[in-house]
Amino acid sequence: MPCSTFRHKYKPIRRNDSGESEDIPLATTVSKNPLGGGIRQCPRSVLDELGHKGKLEASHPRFGPFYRADESEVSGKKESWEKILEKSNDDDDKSETLETYLTAMRRVEKDARDAYGGDKALYYLTESEFRWMMIQDGCFFLQLALLVLGVSSKQLGYSDNHIIFGKKQNKLRWIESMFFVGNQIPLVVLNELMKQDFFQNILRNETCWDVPSSDLCKKMLYDLLVLPALDCNKNHQPKSKKAYCDLLHALHSFMLGSGRDLIAHDEAGDLDPNDLEAAAGLDKDLTFSATELAKKGIRFRKSKQLGCKGEITFKDYKLFACLYLPAFTVDDYTELLWRSLKCYEMTMSQQQEAAGKGIMSSCAVRSYLQFINDLICTYEDVKVLEKKGIIKANNPSYKDKLPVILSKLVGKDGNNYHYHTQNLHLLRIKLRDYNLAPWERFKIVAILLFMLTIIQTFFAVLGYFRPTNPLK
Repeated sequence: MPCSTFRHKYKPIRRNDSGESEDIPLATTVSKNPLGGGIRQCPRSVLDELGHKGKLEASHPRFGPFYRADESEVSGKKESWEKILEKSNDDDDKSETLETYLTAMRRVEKDARDAYGGDKALYYLTESEFRWMMIQDGCFFLQLALLVLGVSSKQLGYSDNHIIFGKKQNKLRWIESMFFVGNQIPLVVLNELMKQDFFQNILRNETCWDVPSSDLCKKMLYDLLVLPALDCNKNHQPKSKKAYCDLLHALHSFMLGSGRDLIAHDEAGDLDPNDLEAAAGLDKDLTFSATELAKKGIRFRKSKQLGCKGEITFKDYKLFACLYLPAFTVDDYTELLWRSLKCYEMTMSQQQEAAGKGIMSSCAVRSYLQFINDLICTYEDVKVLEKKGIIKANNPSYKDKLPVILSKLVGKDGNNYHYHTQNLHLLRIKLRDYNLAPWERFKIVAILLFMLTIIQTFFAVLGYFRPTNPLK
């Protein structure tokens, strides 16, 4: 490999047990990611499509090897590491602490490198540089995550007015960074760091975790970072058997459900093929709001699961019809998380196409958002779905903003059929074709009454010919 003038910010050189330098690039040892998902840098075309809000600002902290050119939070990383060293009483203890963390990184280094899929950003990183990057970035990431989960600044070792970890700091910036595509630390690294004394002591002191199930952001941070560390502290095996590559990969898998990470397994059913051929664009006749569907006599029911993995089904029960929808939670981070999922899906799709594996059916998030956006056009639509428990919001202002939030998330996808999975397109056709006329409903009621009359007559005749014996 030709020599390059590029040098990374992380430069401590370590030596192995035989005294030889470990400062050797490992570009040739990077293998395919075995964990699934993979950490990939977001393509410029995707960022341009998402607009200004989809980009990582200069003030957002960087994690991992990507997006480091204009980083402004390096001082925060250094300070987060210094807080860990402060727990050591003397220089010998600090050296031992450093070696403990380096040893931990050696255990997971191969999996961590594999998670980045051999990206060229790793080519000029030596073993020691890569480990030190994982330590500094990982410790900073975890301290920010614990702050988001409610751990106080004091417990982390900072003052209440600290510029990063202070009480009055807006946590939205940190969450945007944690869920940004490519701005990720492999979970195998974060879980290994959470086993160290500094973080274990925080977990022991924090006896009550306020993590509402409706807060998806906190739920993901708690389930993926805190729970495995608590299990480790109790010498239990981790509850989750699923190996996720990074935080965003886990969020995407959670929202789509097992086995549907990138490939949709939808079948056309027995509908008219002409309906599919007519789907060059999303016809206006195939879009319905919740209010319009209610006027057609369609009722709404909540399915058991959340997000895209919840079953969206339409059932015609003759007397009435039901549309089953998963719950949609609205909070401070709704737009942020769904935008990140959409960006992640677009990035993975482009990666698959570039690898020559064909066009993957990775538009489940975009298709779902478009469908929900069509259902919720006004606040009246929100109220219709809220009554059935489908829309959940602790703050009334969130419900007012939901139509605008969905419209922003959908953006330019709305009129492009390629962003609509086949099953949802077929569902739209069923909704369009459903129209139970009043005389049809009357005919069904008349048939039921006729059947009840026959049953009543049968039992009356049976009672006449077989009277009940009187008690003696």
